[in-house]
Amino acid sequence: MAFEFDNDGFLSERSSELEDDIYATYHDLFEGARRINHDCHALLFAADIRNRDRQAIIVATLFMRVLDHYQATIILLGRGVVAPARVTLRALVECTLKLRAIAINPDALEAFINEDLVDRLKLINKARNNAYPNLEETRAATTDDGVEELKREITQRGAKEIRTEQWSRLAGMHDWYITNYSLLSKAVHTQVRELEDYLKLGNSDEIQQLHYAPSMDELPLLIHTAAHCVLIAVSAFDKEFEMGFGPKGDEHAKFVDAAFRAIDDGI
Repeated sequence: MAFEFDNDGFLSERSSELEDDIYATYHDLFEGARRINHDCHALLFAADIRNRDRQAIIVATLFMRVLDHYQATIILLGRGVVAPARVTLRALVECTLKLRAIAINPDALEAFINEDLVDRLKLINKARNNAYPNLEETRAATTDDGVEELKREITQRGAKEIRTEQWSRLAGMHDWYITNYSLLSKAVHTQVRELEDYLKLGNSDEIQQLHYAPSMDELPLLIHTAAHCVLIAVSAFDKEFEMGFGPKGDEHAKFVDAAFRAIDDGI
């Protein structure tokens, strides 16, 4: 697929040409991703959200956030914006880890809620220890007594920061952390290897020129990683609300498995 940017990059008026080419080339992949998205939303809107059940509320809202990240990933990939799509896919993976952990592990719910206390204290300390103007509102809203009360609450609840790897273990998805999440994190932190996408290299890896054009090589793998991840999330949601999504989930899983096999076979 050859598409060269003009001076407006992805904001070019010709961007629809690129999008049309991408959808034509990967029509079946995007249609499968859209079917999964549709069925996930149908399940969400059919659920009876129990407003006095903290676990149900947290699971439902995390699932909504998962769907946000999933749709953003598919939209970005459909427009050829691959590097930011990796970032949203990483966010999708992280949110899914927390959703599944809370759905299958009762202790994870309290840990998730209590972690917010630690985050609040960290933000307050940053505001108080730095004089940046954009932190003035936070500084003005805090007092010594308030900080001490927050510290006492953290101690009483045993609140602590939970790193993503810990969430992956609680979710029974440590393999995702070691593989997908770790690889996608390179896009978030903009490590040097990520920048190779913007270079055209010769046979001896010498730089021939800058290369600023969409690269679609990863697109099938990224679409199906996103689809696989959201199917894990919807399964966790269904476990909480018991809506019988299993057969439909199995149908979508066959589509994803077949797509991964095609990638492995170089089809």
